[in-house]
Amino acid sequence: MSSIFPFTVQDTAQEAAAEEHLPVFRELAYDYDNNCLLRRGGKPYLIEKDEALKVWIYKALKTKRFVWQAYSHTYGTEIENVIGLANSPEIIDSEIKRYITETLMINPYIQELSDFSFVHEASVVVVGYTVTTVYGRFTHESEVYNE
Repeated sequence: MSSIFPFTVQDTAQEAAAEEHLPVFRELAYDYDNNCLLRRGGKPYLIEKDEALKVWIYKALKTKRFVWQAYSHTYGTEIENVIGLANSPEIIDSEIKRYITETLMINPYIQELSDFSFVHEASVVVVGYTVTTVYGRFTHESEVYNE
């Protein structure tokens, strides 16, 4: 059955075709604890697929949008706008979810973010969520400072 809106069928077909032609996602391996690149034999090295996407997610959520000329205006986050919100935890959670979704869904390798959970600890909100990618699915956790 064809749709009365043929452009929606075409858009879906184009998205599926684009995913088939995506090169393997690669990123430099990262040491989160020491905030530096990991090295083998003194040189940084590449990791692939979901492990590389985890690094990209971490970096995208740590980079302020519209601040650094090295990045396009679509890269980075504005999640710092949550800092100081004195609203209810439900509103804060909703805003954090919105900012994370806006930040990460620009990546064509990420298909869906789901199962968000929020734990409020003093001035930090720990956010857990499931990331569905073209390679599979993994859980990720981020910290958002609220003061």
